[in-house]
Amino acid sequence: MKKLAKLYIFVVLLFGALFVEANLLYTSIVKKSNEASNIFMNRAVDGIRQKYIMRTIQYSYIDPLTGEGIQKIIDEYLEENRAELEKEYGKTALPQEAVYISISEKGNTDGLLLLNKENTRDKVWKFYGKDDTTLIGFLLFRYKEKDAGAIHVLLNACLVIAFIIAITICIYIKGAVLRPFEKLSDYPVKLSKNEITEKLPETKNRMFGRFIWGVNMLSDNLQNKQKKVDELSRDQMTMLTTIAHGIKTPVANIKLYADAIRTGLYQENGEINKSDAEIAGKINKNADDITEIVKELIDKTSGTVVDFEPKIESFYLEELRSFLEEEYSNRLKVNSIPYTFELNHNAIVKSDKSGICRILSQIMENAIKYGNGEGIHVSLSKEEDGYYFVIKNKGKVLSEKELPYIFNSFWRGSNAESVGGNGIGLFEAKKIARYLYGDIYVKVNPDENEMEFDVYIPENV
Repeated sequence: MKKLAKLYIFVVLLFGALFVEANLLYTSIVKKSNEASNIFMNRAVDGIRQKYIMRTIQYSYIDPLTGEGIQKIIDEYLEENRAELEKEYGKTALPQEAVYISISEKGNTDGLLLLNKENTRDKVWKFYGKDDTTLIGFLLFRYKEKDAGAIHVLLNACLVIAFIIAITICIYIKGAVLRPFEKLSDYPVKLSKNEITEKLPETKNRMFGRFIWGVNMLSDNLQNKQKKVDELSRDQMTMLTTIAHGIKTPVANIKLYADAIRTGLYQENGEINKSDAEIAGKINKNADDITEIVKELIDKTSGTVVDFEPKIESFYLEELRSFLEEEYSNRLKVNSIPYTFELNHNAIVKSDKSGICRILSQIMENAIKYGNGEGIHVSLSKEEDGYYFVIKNKGKVLSEKELPYIFNSFWRGSNAESVGGNGIGLFEAKKIARYLYGDIYVKVNPDENEMEFDVYIPENV
């Protein structure tokens, strides 16, 4: 899930950047809008004042103290230049109305200046007379109120909602897609290593339904082929064993006859004939070669039954417990078999994880097949000299006479009469344990009807 953690970090950083960028952009837009309004007002005040000067020269009815006539000049200026001003500064830069306020209406300038606050768009400009020094009144530009603060809050709220939606989608993808797929992606690897025999559980998730169906078909196909291979191997071993026993007596007789000839036993005078002795020696050597070839064939055939090459890696004992839990817990629950997977210490193991999983799988399969359903107990522990994995199950136990043969290839005990199998599982488990410089020991407790398999793997391979 490290990739998913990176996805969460990416989403957080992305929305953090969007949040900062959106606020900066909003601030920039507001700033530009205010600057355009200020430039417009500055130009409008200058234009209105020029128009006021021209009118005071021509007409006498304009009174700056009462504001008579000045309001009309303001309205005319805005009406005449509105199209040009809107084109140059934008529609939002123009006020809803512009009002002239004479000094006599307020009596001082301080109160008017207080109107220029940050939280309002209304602005007051000083209005001077003809000489540019005499303050005769003020121009108040009133704008349509826009709650900039509310817009700002709404923008940030939308970003927060979008962030929550994105995180929710990520969580959904994790639960509905990534986590199931991660589990599914491990299945073909385990299947190729012969670590599991359970099928993938059916799911209502349409995204993986056909994939699960296809993988389960592949699993059935591989298991059927493996079964045929095991049967062929068993037949081959049986044939070779029969040949070996069939050849053993004739070859032994040939060797005896060759020795008799070599020692001159068949000579009338009892003397050794050098020529016959030389030929007898060659016959004896060929007989030894035949015996060695048969033995080599049997050894090679036995070796090909187990396809395993150790790959040493470091992992925790907890990973083995998790493997057993994932592969067998549902199956044991469905079959109503009580079980415990006990871990006494989460030590680091340096060995072949896949090989150990195959050993545990073989023994667990036997525990399920040959047990009576009363319970299976697995203990994973770290001791001074290495690691011990103990599997106990209750059921029909083997006799002491059968125990020496339990790890032989294609051998099946007296408790396997009505249970399918080829007698390869424990042979394979033993071979893998030996490849890892370990071993497997079997114990029987007849009083408790309990079989116990102890797997030992050395600490340093």
